Amino acid sequence: MLRKDHPMYPMLVLLGLTALLGASQGRTDCYGSVNRIATSGASCETAKPERLPYCGVSASEKIAELDLRAMDRYKTLIKKVGEKLCVEPALIAGIISRESHAGKILKNGWGDNGHGFGLMQVDIRSHKKVGEWNSETHLTQGTKILITMIKAIQKKFPRWTADQWLKGGISAYNAGPKNVQSYDRMDIGTTHHDYSNDVVARARYYKKHGY
Repeated sequence: MLRKDHPMYPMLVLLGLTALLGASQGRTDCYGSVNRIATSGASCETAKPERLPYCGVSASEKIAELDLRAMDRYKTLIKKVGEKLCVEPALIAGIISRESHAGKILKNGWGDNGHGFGLMQVDIRSHKKVGEWNSETHLTQGTKILITMIKAIQKKFPRWTADQWLKGGISAYNAGPKNVQSYDRMDIGTTHHDYSNDVVARARYYKKHGY
């Protein structure tokens, strides 16, 4: 073992720290990956207000495409938060698309009859509003809420896989962990009964577009 008073010791410590940081930097898969999750996409109830004559994954992808230009304004922030919290930026974008169409349907940052705040529509009845509606602070808060939901699902269903926990956490972001009763029916009780399936399909679209 190299002694601390050896002239090469400080350099080796620095190289070790650099390697350690390199290994963790940029990771976004700590909670699973949307590409490994089976999804049925948007329900017809979600597709209809978008004037789409079809449902499913194709509908989710089309809605995500329609939001892409607005989403790209926040791409740098989304990727920064995703890398900071080790969550796929594409998933954050998928939630933003579902919740606020990348801010297009918000009025001064507010939606859901004044109950939802920001791009990720944080419910102020359950959480304190922080930051501006389209800020890094807001995206960090929303993503941390998602992580809390994933961890609640991990605790509730310890035998599920990481990707199953991720999908359950996405569903819980909308309707809470109590609503998730089984893997196959986790979206029953969410808005339009398709929340996690729709978000996953949208997230996959954004992943193909650099998120």
